[in-house]
Amino acid sequence: MAVRGGPVVHAVARAGWAVFGAFGALVMVVVALLYAANPGEHGADNEPPMNFLGGLIVFVPMGAVLFALLGLPVQFFARSWLRTPTEAERRSARDAQRAADPYTPEGLLAGGRWALSYQRCVDSVTAFHAIVETLPAGPGREWLTDIGSTLDDELREALRLARLGDNLAPGGRAGTATPARKSGKQSDHAHGSTPPAATSERIAELLTSAERAFASTTDRAGSVALDLRRESEFTAVRSQLDMLTAQTPHLRDSDF
Repeated sequence: MAVRGGPVVHAVARAGWAVFGAFGALVMVVVALLYAANPGEHGADNEPPMNFLGGLIVFVPMGAVLFALLGLPVQFFARSWLRTPTEAERRSARDAQRAADPYTPEGLLAGGRWALSYQRCVDSVTAFHAIVETLPAGPGREWLTDIGSTLDDELREALRLARLGDNLAPGGRAGTATPARKSGKQSDHAHGSTPPAATSERIAELLTSAERAFASTTDRAGSVALDLRRESEFTAVRSQLDMLTAQTPHLRDSDF
């Protein structure tokens, strides 16, 4: 990876006050030479070497101190700039972190079938809420907001099922138990009478069906939103809203 900044920037960051002080002293040496060449009426009676020496004694310390004081804030800003990671460095750090942790924030194996299936469900629900946000206040928006709450509940169930499927997969997190349903249902799956592979395939079928239902619900919500131009049109789209409610996923009714 290329080092950020050049040698001059790094030198200023290490000791900017000294770099600027030395530069100021050098500038004043030039000033002393100019003074020796044209001393004016105050030094007209002196020899040029004496005027040059006097200029060094007066101007060099003054220039060194003034430029050193100027170099202090420049040193601070140079250090701050070098310590601030670039976008490429931040992206590299994020990639390294993802490589170190093979799991998504939801606890699913990154890039696996379960993570991808769940992400498709998330994308559809996110798009649904974005559609609702574009609608004006009124019965139509309230109805779609209620449907959105149902989709959120179904999405949480989709995540639970995806985690269960991930745990059942070969090499999955066997120690990460999926919490039991609050309804208290106990199916044959809970007692282990069904092989893990069969259970996994059944969960995959449920999630695939949920993906289609989420996507279809979002598509229909877009069509309904186009018809909800005015509140008076709510009655005209009532049947569409009923159909929208009916076609939402029903993962919470599964036996898992």
